[in-house]
Amino acid sequence: MARVHRSRAPGIALFVLGVAVGCAPEALEVAPGLADDPVRYMEEVAYRRGVLERDLTESNNEYAQERLALYGLEGVGWDVLPPGDAPSLPLSLDEADLLAAGADLVFEADSAARLEPESIPATDSEWLDLGRRVFFQYPLRPDPIYTALVGLPGALEETGFLQDDGVWVGLRLVDDGAGGVAVAPTCAQCHASLQPDGSLSAVLSNRDMDVGLARLLVMDTQEGGLPPELDSTEAADLERLGPGRTDVLSDQEFNPYALPDFGGLADLPFLHHNANWHHRGTATLAVRCETLFITADSGRTRIPRVLSWALARWFQSLPAPTPLDEAPGPEAKQGQQVFYDSGCANCHVPPLYTSDRVVTVDEIGTDPGAGQSAVRWTGNYRIPSLRGVGRTAPYLHHGAVETLEMLFDPERTEPGHEFGLALTAEERVALLAFLRSI
Repeated sequence: MARVHRSRAPGIALFVLGVAVGCAPEALEVAPGLADDPVRYMEEVAYRRGVLERDLTESNNEYAQERLALYGLEGVGWDVLPPGDAPSLPLSLDEADLLAAGADLVFEADSAARLEPESIPATDSEWLDLGRRVFFQYPLRPDPIYTALVGLPGALEETGFLQDDGVWVGLRLVDDGAGGVAVAPTCAQCHASLQPDGSLSAVLSNRDMDVGLARLLVMDTQEGGLPPELDSTEAADLERLGPGRTDVLSDQEFNPYALPDFGGLADLPFLHHNANWHHRGTATLAVRCETLFITADSGRTRIPRVLSWALARWFQSLPAPTPLDEAPGPEAKQGQQVFYDSGCANCHVPPLYTSDRVVTVDEIGTDPGAGQSAVRWTGNYRIPSLRGVGRTAPYLHHGAVETLEMLFDPERTEPGHEFGLALTAEERVALLAFLRSI
């Protein structure tokens, strides 16, 4: 497949793009050692550049080219952006009801919280506490979609937002610039879920979150100004997304992604469904998070690096999902043998049930769009871990298969991942029992 690479450097950074591409190789000496080090990450441009160049798996897609042109460069590009730590407040259920009723709220700046600490955390527990707060409280950007959505009665419930302790999870109030309020999303909007005991967690994503429906509901109320990662998706494709999926690729094609889970992330050799990053530690994830926040804000600000490192460290601490069946019967033992005999362990290697290799889009046979898009082209998909797989529906990189039973049903019409489709009915039952036990 021919690959077309189009630059998407944001806004005024286009001039910097031209300068950076020409001077980057000579201007920076890549740091000789790149072991995880929060101080070096925060203070050394060459360290951040070295991590970026080391860990991107493909340098010729638009995603990589934008980062290589603008990140980790002394005195230009994204490194000179002002750090953004906007004070914010939780969006309470009562305040959301007032906004839906047409009331104007005043932003109570004296009560608003900033997250950047006066000094960097001294212990790992302090890093983890800060990272959790970043996940739930750091506002990505004032967002016209969610500001409008809150103004529609019942829309937050309809689109899958979670409630916890009297607030809407993943939404914060920020100053709209005129003393009123705008609404800003956080990571928790899509990537937090409620545990069986009612507590909030980031181990599994929010399977009920319907970002396509959110956009559709506000289309008639908001003209222009929509974030580019959603504004490029056609209305008909937004209707096809459904809960638990998004399309973040600005290529005018329908490339659905299942919202990724963060539980067990530390053990995954690659980041992104299409293995766009080698995952070698906290530094990898910190650079990935920092550049994500920059592009989410269209290149206007960058997240303070102490917050990016804290978030990455917290993600690294999250445990894998627990097995769906923690008291498996004899069928699970039989299914374990089916798992090995069928070759499943060649890709999903115990005990982590993943692999440090990738599969090509042709080999796996699933929808090739996300793996071949010029935006994040790699030609590959990563091999997900199967730990807790009974809890991680929908399946495949694009969330097109709703249940494990459907994944191994020889009558399913969704193409790809044909492994296991030739099993007998008895073998299939046993294999499913085993998968629910790991």
